[in-house]
Amino acid sequence: MKRTKLEMISLIIFFGAVWGILEASLGYVLHLIPGFIAGTIMFPIVMFILYKAYKAMGSRKAIFYVAMVALFIKSANLLMPLPTPFKVVNPMIAMAIESLLVFAVIPLFESKKPAKVVTGVVIASIGWRLAYVGYLGINFFATGYLSNQIASFSAGVNFVLLSGLLTALIAMLFVAVSQIKTIKKLDNIRINPIISFATLILAFVLTLTI
Repeated sequence: MKRTKLEMISLIIFFGAVWGILEASLGYVLHLIPGFIAGTIMFPIVMFILYKAYKAMGSRKAIFYVAMVALFIKSANLLMPLPTPFKVVNPMIAMAIESLLVFAVIPLFESKKPAKVVTGVVIASIGWRLAYVGYLGINFFATGYLSNQIASFSAGVNFVLLSGLLTALIAMLFVAVSQIKTIKKLDNIRINPIISFATLILAFVLTLTI
């Protein structure tokens, strides 16, 4: 379905704002739970949002634009008093990496062969974690800031492999749900620009208040 430029912008803002709202609300709650449960739950949700954005706009580039909106919303946390800016910067880096991995594997989700879909989900689930650990390692050597994910070898393995595989299982459920006829109707969703900007404002409010 061909979209007008205004419709595309409205959808980009809407999907990005929804991601921002979930990061500020559900993500905040999940980060209060010990361990790496936050990424395990949030990544499948993010992957679903980006996949639906891709389907709704028919463009892989849309993934980047939606991610930019979500990152812009997340950056509002830098206006708040923090013990270290890495409390905001690191999650933003993770969000950017997640977007890149989803962008890379999104063609596999279109395959009618389940093996290819599963491969794409596993690559994205483990790949973003591996890339993020690489960033955290470089960051540690450059600044001395040690993140929990690389505090020990076992922590790194748990984050990349164990949590990554669990994330992949959950993500596969989201991929399966996305094929339900009712959910597939989201591919043709139309969002009024007023609703998009209202959702964006809500995302900023939640980001700055929670």
